[in-house]
Amino acid sequence: MKLSEMKTIDAVIDDHRQDPEFRAEWDRLAFARQVAVRVLEYRTGRGLSQRALAEIVGMAQPAIARLESGDHQPTLDTLARLTRATGLEFHFAAVAGTVELIAA
Repeated sequence: MKLSEMKTIDAVIDDHRQDPEFRAEWDRLAFARQVAVRVLEYRTGRGLSQRALAEIVGMAQPAIARLESGDHQPTLDTLARLTRATGLEFHFAAVAGTVELIAA
């Protein structure tokens, strides 16, 4: 199959959104994905490797990789460590069983 014939990630996700189990997990991890994007943008915008960012934050490289995967909810302690070491800000609300990142 040619790359041009492959579905985009958005198309694949749209195909699965009708599945209630997929939708529940997708919605549950929305906050984790938003944090992942912010951390990844910070790191790549400064030309840092995961290892270099981990040293700055005082974490192990696999912890940074987990954050950037968006597959695991970050703890409040992890968010605090990130903000202290990088100056990143995370404003969020926990409402109706969900956690949402709010624009600063």
